[in-house]
Amino acid sequence: MLTPARKHPDERGQRWLQAQVQQILAASDVALATPGPEETPACAWGTGPETSTTLYVRLAGDPAPKALPFRHVMIIDCGAGLYVAQHNALRVIRRALKKMGLLSA
Repeated sequence: MLTPARKHPDERGQRWLQAQVQQILAASDVALATPGPEETPACAWGTGPETSTTLYVRLAGDPAPKALPFRHVMIIDCGAGLYVAQHNALRVIRRALKKMGLLSA
């Protein structure tokens, strides 16, 4: 029997980081934008080489997406399930969201 191919740590890390950002925003009652006519998602990773490590978050009522950049090594380490990297990533996310004024100090 064939087993499904495992996802690359980049993909797993991106999914983990995106889920954490969404959870933190939801816990703080920050509403994400609903998909528009172009079916633009509320959270999406950049697609170009310069933006592939940036998570773009669209908030309700805000036309411009917020950018959360991550270091590539952090994405890989979070995807590998390294606890220390995941803990540090949560701190980075919270700090960035506070600087944007989305979380209370």
